[in-house]
Amino acid sequence: MEVTTKNFQEILPLVEEAIGKADFLSFDAEFTGLRRDATFAYNELDSAEERYAKARMAAKEFGMIQFGLTTFRFIQREKKYSHATFCFYILGKTGEIYVYDNSSLRFLANNGFDFIKLYKEGLPYMTVKEENEKRAELRSQSLDPPHPSPVKINEDSAKKFLAETEEKMVDFMADETREVIVIPGSTLTGFFRKILYNNIASKYQNILIRNITTEGERNVEIRKFETQDDRKTFLEKEKERLLNDQVGFTHVVRKIIESGKPLVGHNLVLDLLHLINKTVQPLPEHLDSFKTLVKTNIPTVYDTKLIAKDPPFCVDIPFTSLGVLYKELCEKYEPPTLAPEKGYESYSCEEEGKAHNAGYDAFMTGVCFVTMVKKLDGMNWASKTVVKSKHLALYANRLNNMSSYDIPYLNIVGPDVQPNRSHIFSVECPSSWTPMNVHGLFHMLKSLKIVWMNSTHLYVIPMEEIDSTMCRRLLKIISASCPPLVRVRMYDDRPIPKRKSESEDMSLTGTGHGNQPREFKRLKSVGSDQLSQMSLESPVEEDPPAIICGQVEKKKSKRDAAGVFNVPEEW
Repeated sequence: MEVTTKNFQEILPLVEEAIGKADFLSFDAEFTGLRRDATFAYNELDSAEERYAKARMAAKEFGMIQFGLTTFRFIQREKKYSHATFCFYILGKTGEIYVYDNSSLRFLANNGFDFIKLYKEGLPYMTVKEENEKRAELRSQSLDPPHPSPVKINEDSAKKFLAETEEKMVDFMADETREVIVIPGSTLTGFFRKILYNNIASKYQNILIRNITTEGERNVEIRKFETQDDRKTFLEKEKERLLNDQVGFTHVVRKIIESGKPLVGHNLVLDLLHLINKTVQPLPEHLDSFKTLVKTNIPTVYDTKLIAKDPPFCVDIPFTSLGVLYKELCEKYEPPTLAPEKGYESYSCEEEGKAHNAGYDAFMTGVCFVTMVKKLDGMNWASKTVVKSKHLALYANRLNNMSSYDIPYLNIVGPDVQPNRSHIFSVECPSSWTPMNVHGLFHMLKSLKIVWMNSTHLYVIPMEEIDSTMCRRLLKIISASCPPLVRVRMYDDRPIPKRKSESEDMSLTGTGHGNQPREFKRLKSVGSDQLSQMSLESPVEEDPPAIICGQVEKKKSKRDAAGVFNVPEEW
């Protein structure tokens, strides 16, 4: 079901009812772009702080123009899931300016995105924080404007307009069947409007004169009331209505937050950051402040791409883009019975929907989720809703960290994994160097991985097990054979590049608190089929949270950045 300004007020109660009855909610969003330039491209050796900084910048610079939501409810006696899907066209706040990537817009247009509907009927939104502030401001405003004073009229045309209007007002005030008259804006000059607001308004006590826009024309409405109290009550309701119209799509987000229902997305780092930045509050600059914001506002989140990268799914389905995953899961595993919620619209596994329509993508995401959890639970899947599965504990609030060498997920409510990179070599080289030059310099390594940071800086990752002592020995051999203008160091010894953030220079460090070496232990990484050396110790101390919209936030983090020339993993 498509939702725009034309049907939003009618559909909103249905959306809220569906959210209230659901066991979980799947969602997807479409944007005006993903990244401005290569500087903000994801790099395989990004730290969690760097990855958040890059995703945050994308969420701040680009617009969210469509949001899909599918609600899923488990009916145990029938062993099936009912569902309802909504697709919201979102235009945003008046005067809001976002960057767009023409290749992204062309991609959406080629997949059937209706840009005319977006610009003509797109829903507004504001952050929950802005809504709370505006409601407080509304309560403090006086609804009794100063009594207007008549203006002096000399021109014959103005005198004629005033006389004709006064005649209309006499008939209007005497007619008990009429509450409103509308004067077409096309017949009014600026001075004629002033006559209405001053001369006419000063003559009658229990009327309200205001501008209204009808079919694109700015007309003037005159409304009469029995008493001043009736006029005041109308103004209160009208201001509330206008504010609710401005809140728009945020009504839906507020209901999602208040419901506490789990949220499910696919590769949803950007989806989640866009949603928070546009409709909850601006994204904090630091990662740990963001985590506090999530913990106090957002329900439990699951990422289907992360689940799909673990056995048994990664064995049978090597490609995890949403469309491929959905098709393969439906063919190789048996989804539970699915049916549209009575009185609602949705999709069916038997029909071919439009990929990259946010509503259909949200539906596919939810189907992938229930099918994978059903497979993990085995014969007992029908005894409870999937969100109560014990297998989900490993994935709660962990987001797939795409194109990362050794950080498989971002933990949005707890400490992130801290990988051991003491075996990685940092190489500074001429811009003319190619992978052949790198392999020649590191010929003693049986296999290696090259990660280009830019044309003159790269990292070499040995693919076999090498301890730090052996790496130091190799470093001496490699350094002795380095050609001019080439310098090789260990990852922990490299000079750390800095980039100005919005308020300070931040840098990535490879050490613990007080610059002391950190102890690492070997763990199996969720969402990855390789072993990594990691520590689950939090790299920062918590500050006392600040109150935001009845919630809390904290702040502090470090960040570093550099462009890359690697191809990102498919969405």
